[in-house]
Amino acid sequence: MPPTASPDRSSGDESGRTPAHRFTVLGPLRLYDGPAEVPVGAPQLRAVLAVLLLRARTPVSAWELIAAVWGDEAPPGALGSLRTHAFTLRRLLEPGRAPRAAARTLLTAGDGYSLNVDPEDVDLTVFELRTAEARRARAAGQLERARSLFVSALDLWRGTPLAGVPGPYAEAQRTRLEELRLAAVEARWEAEIASGGNDGAIGPLRALAAEHPWRERVHELLMTALHQAGRQADALDVHAHVRRALAEELGIRPGPGLDRLQQKILTEGPGGRTGGAAGPPAPGRSHGPAQLPQHVADFTGRSDEADRLCAALEKGGIVALSSISGMGGIGKTALAVHVARRMRHRFPDGQLYADLRGTDPRPAEPMEVLGRFLGVLGVRAGHLPRLPGERAALYRSLLATRQVFVVLDNARDPAQVRDLLPGAPGSAVVVTSRSRLVGLTGATLVDLRPMARAEALELLTRIVGEPSVSAEPEAAAEVLDACGQLPLAIRIVASRLVARPDHTLAETAALLADERRRLGALRAEDTAVETTFRLGMELLDAEQVRAFRLLALPEMPELGVPVAAALLARPEREAEELCESLVDLSLLESVAPGRYRYHDLLRLYARETARAEVPDHERTAALTRLLEFCLAAALGAHRASLPDDVFPGHVAALRHEGLDFAGPQQATAWLLDEQTSLLGLIEQAAGDASLSLTVCADLLLAADPLGRLGAQPYGIERAARTLAEAARAAGHRTAEARALYMLGSSVQHRFAMRLGAPALDRAVELCRETGDRRLLAHVLITRGGGALALRDFTAAHALLSEALTHCRALASRGIEAYALGFLGLALLATGRADEGLAHCREAVAVTRATGDVAGQANALHNLGQVCLRTGRTPEAFDCLHESLRLWRQTGSRFREGLLLGAIAQAHNLSGRPEEAAEHAARARDIAEARGDAGILARALAQLGHAHRAQGDTDRALEHYRRARSVFHELGLPDADDIARHLGEL
Repeated sequence: MPPTASPDRSSGDESGRTPAHRFTVLGPLRLYDGPAEVPVGAPQLRAVLAVLLLRARTPVSAWELIAAVWGDEAPPGALGSLRTHAFTLRRLLEPGRAPRAAARTLLTAGDGYSLNVDPEDVDLTVFELRTAEARRARAAGQLERARSLFVSALDLWRGTPLAGVPGPYAEAQRTRLEELRLAAVEARWEAEIASGGNDGAIGPLRALAAEHPWRERVHELLMTALHQAGRQADALDVHAHVRRALAEELGIRPGPGLDRLQQKILTEGPGGRTGGAAGPPAPGRSHGPAQLPQHVADFTGRSDEADRLCAALEKGGIVALSSISGMGGIGKTALAVHVARRMRHRFPDGQLYADLRGTDPRPAEPMEVLGRFLGVLGVRAGHLPRLPGERAALYRSLLATRQVFVVLDNARDPAQVRDLLPGAPGSAVVVTSRSRLVGLTGATLVDLRPMARAEALELLTRIVGEPSVSAEPEAAAEVLDACGQLPLAIRIVASRLVARPDHTLAETAALLADERRRLGALRAEDTAVETTFRLGMELLDAEQVRAFRLLALPEMPELGVPVAAALLARPEREAEELCESLVDLSLLESVAPGRYRYHDLLRLYARETARAEVPDHERTAALTRLLEFCLAAALGAHRASLPDDVFPGHVAALRHEGLDFAGPQQATAWLLDEQTSLLGLIEQAAGDASLSLTVCADLLLAADPLGRLGAQPYGIERAARTLAEAARAAGHRTAEARALYMLGSSVQHRFAMRLGAPALDRAVELCRETGDRRLLAHVLITRGGGALALRDFTAAHALLSEALTHCRALASRGIEAYALGFLGLALLATGRADEGLAHCREAVAVTRATGDVAGQANALHNLGQVCLRTGRTPEAFDCLHESLRLWRQTGSRFREGLLLGAIAQAHNLSGRPEEAAEHAARARDIAEARGDAGILARALAQLGHAHRAQGDTDRALEHYRRARSVFHELGLPDADDIARHLGEL
């Protein structure tokens, strides 16, 4: 029969829900459509369904499914067979689904699948809900309700769980599920005895004890039932029988629970009520092994993680199970031991510990670990079972009546720890691993990250002492940065400082600042960060090792899947799978879906091993592929952002298609998201003689919209300066011209017009020498804009007029609009207002025709300025507000601040100081947040004008003085204007 729908109802659902299917696993695996059973078919098909059911609503990858169904004996066509089974399951689960309709039950998840079923449609989940509710009722003293719920839960069982289902996963789950059943049976009879049903419990408990002679909990319950039925001698005879059997067969004594119960029966006499098995010993008293490693005396931080683990372990369940994962040196073992010691009072029967050597070439065998555990639990060597399954069963039996804390350190994978997990309530397990042990059903997963800055500083201070850190706070911060806030690295550095008191934090920081020497410096006696990382490499196959090394080559803070695919020369899906596998092994971090980054020290290690193990030509080829991909993508974004603009570079045919952008907004968003990575890559490649300067220069040009949006002027400036120097040294005049154009442009975007002029002037010379007319047009417009800001209107007119001629000759409509707009301002400044107005109107018309949002915003800004100066105030405000709206649409905070300042100026000139102050204050806030000095100075000037008009001389003086100081630093003539206003106050 199908499983019932909820923990409290035998059928149906009060909400009126009618489930499409129900499933049973507590016996033969069966599928029901309403009351009718649906034949599932082939054994492997049932095995696939079993895995998906027991991991319902969780994605299960293809390789996990293959391992679960076939294990080490997977045939060559296993993947194809899996796809066939999935197709068959979909037909069984959704027989009426149209061929092209989306699946609703068996969903595709990555390369695997996820089964979308409601919890109450699986009998196992119903069983777990009922037993959990029963335990809560028992704890609340509701004995009859607890008994009834346990009976109801056990009624769901129909024989051996997953009967007839093949494969290693099903076999392991059968063992686990049987333990669940036995724990529930014991709890059911405990509730029966506690509610006075002693006589009815004795017979079933005798049969259960005969079937499971090593489950001491069953014998405790039988003794309790006999004792409370007035049969003291029979109860004591059970104890004597168990004691003899354990000594003769296993060479061990009974556990503390049986001995405590015996003493209680002897003390109370016949008929005394024990309330179940004997209670635990007084808190703090341990009656078993104490194998935990030495506690770290200066353990620091991790309070959130420790609290989460302790809460999960307090909550319990069948077994309180938690898993801690993270990179080597992150502090997994220290946290596990800290939690075990903190929870010691809850587990009075001792602590077991095993290093599973998961990173070793030969990790610990579960059979070997079970032998050690059984030994400390009292089993003599000659009585150890010889088969793994028998050892695991004996281990679970011995822990069934104990409250033991087990730490399984440095696990390789879930398979290594499954036989080491207790099966009955009362014990707790914490597993640490570099891998994310997602296959541990029911585990609380905790991924450790590098320490927070405050915790890292506290750790350093605890070891080296507060006086040393207080004396050199900046050096201490540099040391922590160099250590990547990795606990192991901090401990090594701190221990070296303690051992050498004549060394300072500043000297240590200087040593660690050299990336070539950093890993070597993070070594103390037999402990080294590099050794820890090397152990992690032992877990990788050849393809993962290659990926780990190549992905670390570029100077990029984060990697997207397309970047990884280019570096690895693999399809995107395969590259993503490799990245995810490195995430699972804690060698990469996943910062967002499809985006990854290295810990700083892991990146260094990966690069060092790449230099040592990967041939030069292979590293060069990887970076070349990446450069060409980035150029193709950035070029596509440039063209989408600046439609009808002729790209000023000379791009040869590319081997990469780049990315598809739906429109200017998406393209601009990609440029903004990737700007740090693109600029870092350009700077890196410019310093590498094996990489193409032409590709670097074109990539820098393709990032031009970043400058127009005011994004990362210093980043663009640094990359452009590095490229210009490399091109000059190589005699590559074309690349040098492009780099100087971007250098001068980025400097001018922070309003340092005089500083940017030499680079732009030299770029003009190089363009004329090489005949590069396309780039020349861009350089002349930028140089002309700078001349306008410096109020050299004659030079601005000449530069912009020539630029317009080149744009029209090249039919570059996008850049022509910029030339028209700036030339309109130059014409206005030289007394030709009508011509200036016409040029600005034409610029707006061109950008509207081309669909260039950023260009239209710029043209409207220029037109608004001309209208304001020619008495067209309403039109001026319309233009400026529309320009502000469009710039906000692009997401450029730089341009938003610029327009808010321009609107403030318009309000001041129109005699509306209150509105001017409001807009200027918003512009000031944006400029201060971004560090835009030119926008800040303009906003402060408008605030000064507004407060002066309102009669607030003190505030006007304050803002004028700040504005004059900033304008003076920038070398702009506006400083003289402000000085004049100050003189008038």
